[in-house]
Amino acid sequence: MSPDPRFRPLESLLRQHLDNSIACGQELKRLFGHLDTPQAHIAEIKRMEEFGDRLTAEAHRALEDPPYSELIHLTQLWVKHLDDIIDGLNNTARVIDIFTPERAEPDAQRILAIILEMAARLAVEVRRYPGNALDEVRDCREALKRWEEEADTIYHEWRKSHRRHSSLSLISELDWTEILGLLEATTDACYHSAVLLERITRHHLRQAAF
Repeated sequence: MSPDPRFRPLESLLRQHLDNSIACGQELKRLFGHLDTPQAHIAEIKRMEEFGDRLTAEAHRALEDPPYSELIHLTQLWVKHLDDIIDGLNNTARVIDIFTPERAEPDAQRILAIILEMAARLAVEVRRYPGNALDEVRDCREALKRWEEEADTIYHEWRKSHRRHSSLSLISELDWTEILGLLEATTDACYHSAVLLERITRHHLRQAAF
């Protein structure tokens, strides 16, 4: 059975999906810098998230074709984690839209910067898929793990410090805690995308050995 010519190959869809997520992260960075005029940025982030949803749906259709159908469970999980990245960015913008903060918390900006670094590093390996080298994918996964741990530390230190001496109102503190939590969870999605890609690469190399 050959791939359906009406649909784009999975690797093309995933590259476009992650590139879209990186652009969405850059738009969220601009939103943090323009909280006094947020609506255009929030609308653009939502548009990118909806485009990501369409790419995800198309990717799920592509999974029915060989060679992806031979490893459909792992590849489905990989697609889900990639989709979770842009969902986390859009959910962050949605919370900002609801509570309209006057200024961005520096720690939220730090975690967003980490997400952009993680996504850029992951994009290098996604562009190589399905011809990834195991050593390079492992290096990518280890680098993303360090960034994920850094973001986790920032989030938990922020929570501890603001419980002791916060200059924010209680409502603002709760809202920023939610935002930092969403961003921290997005770093988890980046890391787990790399974990799944490493597992998929191992499978491909085992298959090639036979």
